[in-house]
Amino acid sequence: MPTTTEYPHGKYPRWIGQKFDPDGNLLPFPGNTVICHLQRDALLHRVLLEMYDELQKQEFSHLYAFLPPTSWHMTIFEGVSDHIRKPGFWPADLPIDAPLSDCSALFQRKLQEFDLGSEPPFKMTVKGFEPLEDGIALKVRPVDAGEQSRLRQLRDRLSGCLQTRHPGHETYSHHLSISYTLRFLDEQDHEKISTFLDGWCAKLPKVFELGAPEFCTFDNMFAFHRQFCLTTIKP
Repeated sequence: MPTTTEYPHGKYPRWIGQKFDPDGNLLPFPGNTVICHLQRDALLHRVLLEMYDELQKQEFSHLYAFLPPTSWHMTIFEGVSDHIRKPGFWPADLPIDAPLSDCSALFQRKLQEFDLGSEPPFKMTVKGFEPLEDGIALKVRPVDAGEQSRLRQLRDRLSGCLQTRHPGHETYSHHLSISYTLRFLDEQDHEKISTFLDGWCAKLPKVFELGAPEFCTFDNMFAFHRQFCLTTIKP
């Protein structure tokens, strides 16, 4: 794994040297997670594909590493990354130096018995784009207070089940990542990219649905391999 000395955070955005190198080459970043893939037949997916194609033709496209559309998803619960082994980021009931495969096996056993508690879909609304520091990501929120409570309770229950609680657990911002920034943006780049994204905001559907959460493993940011879907356990 590249070191932070090789790619210092003062010179590069935080994920350079972990998920990608400065030239946009994919780096190993294995882990596991609970996500909902964006359904390919969804209107949001179709419109994002149009934006994605146009985005790669822009003069500022060299500033980004683009994620393949097959990887587009919303994270329900972060899971673990093999490279990040600290309290909160790693299960409290597993040694900090345990192999990632042991962690994934532990999570799989627990989640196969986990009661999702309510039936999909999860209804979300598009709120624009996240700030541009780390990349281009669609900002999404639960469509109403009831959905917000359902997702918050699910995240809390998953945290208890898996014995992990990231420092940003309470303030986690739901999003759909499109690309990662390779360089810090100057004022001119920031203005051009913001103008481009603002032009697409009105074209994006405001409401979309997500299916059952999936327990996935991954080797890098290009593919999230579904192991199984979480289900509601009926009495």
